[in-house]
Amino acid sequence: MHHKPPIHGNMSSDSDEEQLYKDLKGFLQADRADLRKAATEAVLQVRDLRGMEKLVQHGLVELLAKNASFSDDQVSINALKALVHLSSHGTSANQCIEDLIESGGLNRMIEIVLSSATDGPQDAWRQKVNHALSLLSNMTRTEKGAVEFVGRTLPDEAVSATDLAAEELPTKPSMELILARFLNAQYLEDDFNYDELVGDEALDGNTADPYQHFAAVLMNSTQVEAGRRFVVKIHRKDGNDQGTALLQTLLPQLRSPNPLRRRGIAGMIRNCCFDTDSSWWMLNVVNITKHILYPLAGPEELDVEEKQGLDPDLWLEGPDKKREPDHWTRLFLVESILLLCASGRKSREKLRLEKVYTVLKWADMVEEHEDVSERVYECVNFLRRDEEGTEEGSSDRLVADTYKKPSAARTVGLDEDFDDVD
Repeated sequence: MHHKPPIHGNMSSDSDEEQLYKDLKGFLQADRADLRKAATEAVLQVRDLRGMEKLVQHGLVELLAKNASFSDDQVSINALKALVHLSSHGTSANQCIEDLIESGGLNRMIEIVLSSATDGPQDAWRQKVNHALSLLSNMTRTEKGAVEFVGRTLPDEAVSATDLAAEELPTKPSMELILARFLNAQYLEDDFNYDELVGDEALDGNTADPYQHFAAVLMNSTQVEAGRRFVVKIHRKDGNDQGTALLQTLLPQLRSPNPLRRRGIAGMIRNCCFDTDSSWWMLNVVNITKHILYPLAGPEELDVEEKQGLDPDLWLEGPDKKREPDHWTRLFLVESILLLCASGRKSREKLRLEKVYTVLKWADMVEEHEDVSERVYECVNFLRRDEEGTEEGSSDRLVADTYKKPSAARTVGLDEDFDDVD
């Protein structure tokens, strides 16, 4: 006999409602997989905000979290989908996240994310990993969730800012393990066309890239100091090696075909730019400007003067260059520039010489979102104004005079004929 617990319809009394949710809890804890499957399917059908609030209020979040680790793949997938929805929508979303954290949901999701791809059917594994990371991205939206996640996933030296007891620290750096999978191309389906996915819902459920939501987890984790330290910390192979930071390893993701990867990494960069102590390193060692500007650059034909100081990657593609289509990615990148502008006079001089204004000017001409245009306007105010204590027009003259010098042309590669490059 097939059982399907009803959770819709008008309740004749409070006692009827209590009994219904009591029965539903019983189904979610049943020994039989078919009963758990029926219960999770019933929860998935709840889409009205009041119904979702009731599910959270009656304590179903903890039971759904436990079902996320259930041996039956469909039960696990249903539970994960339900939790993603409950933690994404409505006034009860934050309470859902709170309940998830309190019930050990972070550790459960990390276990799923780091499970072996050989544990069962590939498609089911991809779905579970994708939804578990989506849940982790929701849980780390709050500062509490970000601190909790960073404290439980980073090596000991990265968690000094958290309040976790020593015995609660992870024995392995889970963040690094997930990062390794995020950067491993073997988990990606070859030649997947992301342009066919319309809307965030379609992107969120995409299993061609099961680790895509880790980009959002990185963005959220860098809300807290320990998360930013993890991203910008220099790793050296030996004493003579200058070393690289994870930030530098992650920058190529801004050119990923997956919009969710680009968006999350752009948000991570924006968060790292809040630390003004890192501004010089980011501008002069990482050379982050060209990475930030590449998605903002478009197919416009630039004259010789506009090309002076611009990294050739920003204009060599000519009419084939496509500007970043995702609104949030553009916003995060422009906000990154704004934060770098605000970090000090030397930073602004560097950005002026790198001709950031040229790219922003063209980008703003076709920008359709007001919030992005407003940030561009603020950046332009920083870049075009004269610094305190200098004479009128000094900022523009700095750029013009610099590129009149032959040595400057050689420094930025202008002595090469890039116009003849195919």
